[in-house]
Formats: sequence, structure tokens, C-alpha cells
Amino acid sequence: MSWLVDKTENDDFVQAFEFAQAGCIESSHLSVTWSDIEPTDGLFDSDILNIFNTADYFYTLYSTELELQLAVTNTVVKTVPDDLLAVDYNDPSFINRYKRVLDSVFAHLPTVELSALNIGNESDILFGTDPLQYEAYKTFLDAVIPYAKTRYFELYGRDLKVGTTLTLYGLIDPIKGPLCETLNDGLDIVSVTYYPLENDFTMKPIDAVEPDFDALIAIYDNPSQPIYFAECGFSSSEICNSSEILQAQFYSEVFRLWDKHYDYIKHLTIFKSTDWSYDAIDYLAGYYGIDDPIFLEYLRTLGVRTWDGDGTNKLAYDFILCELEARDWCTTSCALTGIEQNKNTVELALVPNPCTNQFIIQSDQALAHVKLFSLTGAMVYESSTGSTRIDTSELPTGIYFIEIETINGERRQEKIIKITP
Repeated sequence: MSWLVDKTENDDFVQAFEFAQAGCIESSHLSVTWSDIEPTDGLFDSDILNIFNTADYFYTLYSTELELQLAVTNTVVKTVPDDLLAVDYNDPSFINRYKRVLDSVFAHLPTVELSALNIGNESDILFGTDPLQYEAYKTFLDAVIPYAKTRYFELYGRDLKVGTTLTLYGLIDPIKGPLCETLNDGLDIVSVTYYPLENDFTMKPIDAVEPDFDALIAIYDNPSQPIYFAECGFSSSEICNSSEILQAQFYSEVFRLWDKHYDYIKHLTIFKSTDWSYDAIDYLAGYYGIDDPIFLEYLRTLGVRTWDGDGTNKLAYDFILCELEARDWCTTSCALTGIEQNKNTVELALVPNPCTNQFIIQSDQALAHVKLFSLTGAMVYESSTGSTRIDTSELPTGIYFIEIETINGERRQEKIIKITP
């Protein structure tokens, strides 16, 4: 379970980490471009190296691993020192320079456990369908990955999992997909980013998520080369055809599909913990060269809490905690309370909870009326026969609220979680 740990406006990193800790963080996502580390030949940025020093100390202190992204490519940009921009990926000088960068980075991360090293980010967007780009990049990967693994073991006596990050839609595309497969051939992991986007940067409906996951697993179905979701996110903006409720439902669906494909998916990063600020979005607009307001709002609202001040939790964060609690992932608490409570002397238990295909209502009083509500408030089940065995086999996974009325006219509401069998 991985998070991108990023700060709110208050600039409090400890608070940001505690936010992720409540979400059962086991690994933290850190992405840095080669050009940030080494802007020009031999000149290493001391501020970036200090970030590595701090990460090494902090995450070791809290027994948290680090998933490190060292981006040679970053979505639409070749992120290398200025003097290498025109140099091919397979050029020996390019390869040797990257090995030098690896040496420097490893020297500043001597203690923290690396859950993975990913070289390059969403390269398929930059390469398109040009086979020569993939061929040159594959030569580069084949040269630097064995070096990274061997050097890391020599330095620290630990094995290192290495991959290269590509988009889910690139991996399953009929043209790009085979080219991406050549890059993944022989790597330790299949590293992937996933945002269910339409071409206009609005969000796809939630029912598109399962076919996407299934298509990925149909290609990468080797448990010995597990799938690592280096980024997984969903906008909450209305102009992106979304909302906080839909963002929350997206994460519940992701957890359901993770259960379904557990043999193949072994790592997932929530991207991201906090919305970007408007200043950050202005920078990203220039970086990507896109000023489409829908695209920028999509980026800005990927967080599961807001940016202003200390930040405010979005519904998705509460959903994530409830999904984690339902799986007993760590010591966390599902804070959702749902519809207004009206508790009294009725003793009530729902067994099992979480449930799969059904649950039983155990009450010390006879029931007269039972209703089941989704988190959006929609009633999905009703019985006036006093039934105590509720069929949930046709309901989507997620969190529901049950309201019962006894024959004495007393009412009680409780939460029930439906998970995949």
C-alpha cells in the first residue's frame, strides 16, 4: 500500500505523513527527473540530493519503504541534462551518464528500503507508436538496469526490483501494447499508471474500470512479474464529469479489483494524497504545454483531500480507510457515519461485516421494516416482512447503511461493507 505523501498549504510534512499513515502506508512514492538531479553535465543539484538524504532518514525512522521514480522521460518530455537532449537513448555516453546518476542517488539513500526503482515515467506517451524510440530505449534499459541491480546489491547487500513506468492505456493499446511489452520483457515488475480518462480529459464512468483492469491482466498474467501501480487516481471535479462521490466510488472499485486480481497486482500508489495548488497547476500547464481548463482541473483535483490551509478530507479518503479497515490492513478507522443516527435501546449486529453475498441481522427485538441505503442515499433494498437475511450478491462492492424498525416502532442504523468474494 503506497501513497504519494504531499503537503497542504500549511507546509507541514509530518501532518502529511500522518495522513498517509492512517491510510496504512507501507511505501512512499518519490518521483524525480534526471534533469532535476543533474541540470548540466556533472553539476548535481544539492537541494535534490538533500531531498534524498531527508527521505532516507525519515522513511527509515518510520519503517516505510520508498518507491523511487528516476525519470529519464516524463509523460511528454525527455527529462535529461541539456547537453543530452539531442543524444539518443542507446548512445554509450547517454548510458554511462545515467549510471553515474544512479551512483549518486544510491549514495544518498543508503538505509531506506526501496520497494522499487522505476526508470522513466509514461514513456509510451512520449514515444507514441515509433518503434525506433522503443528500440533505442530498450537498449538503454538493458544496459542500466543490470547495473542498477548489481551496484545496489554491492553497496547495501539488498536486492532491488526495477521496472519502467508506462500507462495502462499504452500497455493495452493494440499498436502501442506490443511495443510496451518489449520494454517490460525481462524486468522485475510491470510498472503502470492509471487514470480512467476520456480524450477530452473528463473521467470515464466507474464501470469502465473493471474492463481496463481485466485487459491489463489478460496481457500481464505472470505472478512472477507482478504489476505495480506507480500511480492510480481519479479527479473529483464536476467539470471533469466527476464528483467527490464518484472519486470515492472509483477507489472502492479499485480495491474490489485488487481483490479480484490479487495474484498479479502487488503494489498500488494512491495518487495523490492532496490536491495541487493553483500555482503548481500554472507550472504544470507550462510543463505540459496544455492550457485546457478541463485538463488543468483534472490535475488539480486528483487529491483525496483539499490543498487550502490544513486541507479537508474528501469522501474518497474516508472510503479508502473503510476499504483498508474491511481488509484488516493496519490499525485504521472507518470514520463514515452515513445517514443520521437515531440509536436507542435496540441491540443490533450485522454478521458477517464485511459481507460478500449476504449478511444476517441479529437483533434483540423482532423486526418490522428493513431498508438498505448506498452512500449516495439511494435505497437499494427494502423489506416489510421482518427478514433478517439480506442478499447482497447483486450489489456493487462498497459501503452501505442499514436502517431497521422494530415491531415496537424503535429505529436503528448501522454500517455494512460489501466486498468481493
